Amino acid sequence: MFKYHILALLLGTILDYVFGHIYSIYNPFDSIRKWIAFLDRALLGDEIILLEPSKQRSLGLWFVFLTLVPVFAVTTFFTMLCFEISPVVGVIFEAFATYLCIDGNRLFYGARDVMNSYYGHGLHDMKSSAVQFSSTDEVGEDEATIAQSTITHLANEASDSVISPIFIMFLFGPVGGFVYRTIDLMDRQVGHLDRRYTHFGFFTAKLNTIIDYIPGRFSGLLTVFAARFSFGEFNGKNARFIHFRDKNKALSAFAGALGISLKDGQIGDADKIPEAKDIRPATKLMRNDFLICQVILVIFLLFF
Repeated sequence: MFKYHILALLLGTILDYVFGHIYSIYNPFDSIRKWIAFLDRALLGDEIILLEPSKQRSLGLWFVFLTLVPVFAVTTFFTMLCFEISPVVGVIFEAFATYLCIDGNRLFYGARDVMNSYYGHGLHDMKSSAVQFSSTDEVGEDEATIAQSTITHLANEASDSVISPIFIMFLFGPVGGFVYRTIDLMDRQVGHLDRRYTHFGFFTAKLNTIIDYIPGRFSGLLTVFAARFSFGEFNGKNARFIHFRDKNKALSAFAGALGISLKDGQIGDADKIPEAKDIRPATKLMRNDFLICQVILVIFLLFF
């Protein structure tokens, strides 16, 4: 069974590497996003000022329960059902589930599109591409800030949407992958401490921090390894230094490898001003992370 699991995980990463997300295919995470939005409105509503903080936290705990239990139950059911039918069906299902849980192809070409927009059409198109890539309007107004925000988003997602899901699925299969990505989606919507979600998102944010503790550190160490020992325009020694100093998942390793500061100057050292061309080595580093994960899977498949 272990080799079936590793084979399925490897096939899923290959599917993402070759095809990326095919948006005409149904993606369960679209339904999960809608369910999260529905529970947000149904439980918290609009008049949060009328709810005591303790009540908001209680509702936030119900939100976590009502979101994760269906995801866990449905994914577990189909995983067991497919492997019960036959190992081949199980491998196909797990490979497709893996493919749905990672975003390496989208990140690579999305970030490259931001860079190409700048050199092909100018700053205005670069900003439009960056807004689309990062799903936020807060990307800056000049080349340096847009490049910095793009690389910051790429580095964060390299951890949250590529390396960490593969790590989790290696240990816990598609059930772990779906639960991990669902917690990440919950945290993006209700886990951040703004006025509406300060109390309602308390348990979501704490759960995401706990679940991401080990995978986040693995993604940082893997990126340091990739910066030091893979091909590309990286400063491996600086990646190691900045990562162990700032300790922010893959983000600190990216900042050190490229010699720039990220996350609005909070991570890394400003050895140079970020430029659009810095997006290219950043995408190479993310791709190298992805390929190293695949090499590790091949080694386990052949020798364990």
